[in-house]
Amino acid sequence: MSFYSEFAGYYESVFPFEEETYAFLRSAFPSTAARVLDIGCGTGDYCGRLASQGYETLGIDLDQWMVERARKRYPASKFEVLGMEQINSLAGAFGAAYCIGNVVSHLPLHRWSDFLWTLREHLTTEATWIVQTVNWDFVLGRESYEFPDIEVPGTELVFRRSYPVISDDKVVFQTRLSEGERTVFEGSTDLYPARAADYIGVHRESGFEFVEHKGGFSEEEFDPGKMSPSVMVFRRV
Repeated sequence: MSFYSEFAGYYESVFPFEEETYAFLRSAFPSTAARVLDIGCGTGDYCGRLASQGYETLGIDLDQWMVERARKRYPASKFEVLGMEQINSLAGAFGAAYCIGNVVSHLPLHRWSDFLWTLREHLTTEATWIVQTVNWDFVLGRESYEFPDIEVPGTELVFRRSYPVISDDKVVFQTRLSEGERTVFEGSTDLYPARAADYIGVHRESGFEFVEHKGGFSEEEFDPGKMSPSVMVFRRV
């Protein structure tokens, strides 16, 4: 069982639905968007809320356990076990798409062009595409980085994340969830970092217009020297 499968039952506790994030997504969608694609949907919170507001939503995730949990929680949305490089199998077009939570960092930059051209074919003209990563501009150049602990209110759960090995080509991502003295699970996976300019460049080369770059969903301006989310908004042209 993968780290993400083990994490499925705790996901909403550690990373609860954020109204600020939802408001940002909604505000960025074009008014004509009726069908929305969530790439790396996890347990489906944002698909579920969008569906309750009248959107036709499809969430995809590579982890079967995440998808099964999403289906049970949000029957009004559709969910599929599918990786971001498998979207060529999808039918129909979407007026908006998003990928948040640093999911895209599982894809090396040299494979982005093929992914984006495929995504473009599944988006309507003027569709919005929203991408969130960690601020790799801040991380790259360091030997290691440790995130602040996430303590789940009302429980003894503590989620720890770190990058013990950092290079321009690959970052080792280590995680550990503990409950008191007990380790619930721990794992390690590789991520593939890219600076913001590289992400923006490959999008422009793949038929996307760069719209804005924010340092989080509160819409503060992106600062490459500050550890924060990196939220980029593009438009399909």
